[in-house]
Amino acid sequence: MLIDTSLVVALLASSPLAARPLVTAPPVTVTVIVASDISPTLVTRVLAEAGDIWRTAGVAIVWRVESTISPSTLRVVIGHWTGLIVHDDAALPLGWILFDDSGAPRPEVYVSYANARALMDQARGSIALSERMPRAERDTLLGRAMGRALAHEMGHYLLASKAHSVGGLMRARLTATEFFALDRSPFDLDSQQRAAIAGRLTPPAAVAALQPSVHSRQSIVDGIR
Repeated sequence: MLIDTSLVVALLASSPLAARPLVTAPPVTVTVIVASDISPTLVTRVLAEAGDIWRTAGVAIVWRVESTISPSTLRVVIGHWTGLIVHDDAALPLGWILFDDSGAPRPEVYVSYANARALMDQARGSIALSERMPRAERDTLLGRAMGRALAHEMGHYLLASKAHSVGGLMRARLTATEFFALDRSPFDLDSQQRAAIAGRLTPPAAVAALQPSVHSRQSIVDGIR
């Protein structure tokens, strides 16, 4: 099943070069494997939340919900595994991605439904008891939290980096309130991160086609200083 959650957003749209042909990043195709007992409605909410975060950052995500893993795309597994928590005081991970010996991210993200439910239960001071919620409300909150965790882990893959930022989507620690709240602004990417991802996704030929225009404008600006 193919789910296109966003359109490709043109790069440099606010630039003085906006009147010229713009470089656009190709959509990122992601294969999604889901445990059979997880609600399709919840999965749709998870993917929509992550897709909206990346669309705002200028990246289109095309989700392919499949029963088998495609070796040629980024893969997302949504299941019940809780992962390995080394320290008792470690934050409960809603998702994770592994890196190889060279520090490059492997093309697979895991999102834990079990940990998302546990985080919801731990956040009883800020949200209602999950067992007393209507299912639609519970799926909305879980989809929001799991989608944001997924977007974060995809950030490591798209940036090809283990690094975390001081603020925004790529922070190392996010609170339960931020995961479940309606406000999505704490999950933005900064301009440098957006530029780095755009540079990695943009076809080299498209970048080369834009270079003469960029150099031409720079020469004009330098000439009137």
